[in-house]
Amino acid sequence: MKRTLLITNANSGNANGVDEQVVSSSLDRAGLEIVERRLLPGQELPTQDELSDSAIEVVAVISGDGTISNLYANLAKWSGSILVLPGGTMNLLSRRLHGDLPLATLLDELNKDTLRAQQIPLIIASDRHILTGLTVGPSTRWAEVREGMRHADLQSLAETIPAAWSETLADEGVWVGNDSENQFASLFIEPVDGDNLSVIGFLVSNIGDMVGHGLAWLRKDFRDGPHADLGIMQQVSIASAEPQTSVLIDGEASELAVPIHCHAAMSEVRFLVHQSQ
Repeated sequence: MKRTLLITNANSGNANGVDEQVVSSSLDRAGLEIVERRLLPGQELPTQDELSDSAIEVVAVISGDGTISNLYANLAKWSGSILVLPGGTMNLLSRRLHGDLPLATLLDELNKDTLRAQQIPLIIASDRHILTGLTVGPSTRWAEVREGMRHADLQSLAETIPAAWSETLADEGVWVGNDSENQFASLFIEPVDGDNLSVIGFLVSNIGDMVGHGLAWLRKDFRDGPHADLGIMQQVSIASAEPQTSVLIDGEASELAVPIHCHAAMSEVRFLVHQSQ
C-alpha cells in the first residue's frame, strides 16, 4: 500500500458533496492508503518538504485543472506520483489521462492493475509549466461569465457578459508568429506529446460565431466554439498589438507579456494514469 494524501477542493465544480468513504474504498482497492487529508480552500496545498516529512508517495486530488496546476508547481521534481480525480468544471487533465469518465465511474474502475505512473506532456510558456492548455486573447473573458453562472451570481453576470461581448468583438485580436493578417479572438494551445503542440484559433466573424462562443463557454468546453485548426507545431509564438494580453493558464485567468513563446516538454512529476481494462 502506498501512503497517500487526499486533497479535496470544496469550491470546485463537482468536488462538493463527494462521499469520502467511497473515495477511500476505491483508493484502497487501487493500493493507495489515505494517511492524510486536506480540504481546500481552508488548508494549503502541500510542499515537497511536507510530503517528504510525512513519507507520502501519492497525492490524490479531487479538484479542477487550476488547483492541479498549482499543486504541480509546488512539487517541482518530487519523486512521488499525482492521481488526478475529476472534481472541477472542465476536467481537461482528467479527461486526457483517464478518458471522459465521471468521478463515480472512475472510482468504480480503479484497481492496482489499471494505474500506471508516467510523465505527461505539457507546455512551457514564459517559464510557466502548463498541464492542460493555454488560452490567449480577448475571448478568455468568457471564463468570467462561466464562473458567474456556476455561482449563480447575477450581479457578476450583469457586468461580465457585456464585457465579454465587447472584448471578443474588439478589432485587436491575437495571431501566430508574424501573421498579423490572420487574427483570432483567442488561440488555444495544448500539448500533443513531449515535442509537439496543437494550435486552435477561435473565430468571430459574425453574430453567429459570437453566440457560438458564448454557448460553448457556458456548456463548459470552449473548444466547441467556432474555430480553425491551425495544425501541429513544435514551437509557437503568439503576438498581439498590446504589450500584454489576457490568458487562461490551465483555466485560471492571468496576463502574460507579448510575444508568448511556447514549446512542449515532459512533466517533471509523474502522474498515475488509469487504463480501462
